[in-house]
Amino acid sequence: MTASRKKAPEAVLFGESLRQLRSERGWSQERLAETAGISLNYVGNLERGEQGPSLHVIVRLARAFAIDVPTLLGAFPSETVRKIRLG
Repeated sequence: MTASRKKAPEAVLFGESLRQLRSERGWSQERLAETAGISLNYVGNLERGEQGPSLHVIVRLARAFAIDVPTLLGAFPSETVRKIRLG
């Protein structure tokens, strides 16, 4: 990613939440990637907020953690969504 390209705030928020969920379980990025069926590089990009996940990936991550999608997206309550400045 170039220095001039700004990270999307919703991607950064999702990445922080994903890293926290993974860390709480004591999982490495490698384990999450393998369990979710996505690449290790993609997990890193998600956690750094360099990419936002597709719905397909959100479902894969929720399955990997054995949680539902709303729990995975718990960092996005309505008040937070209203405050995110989309560019």
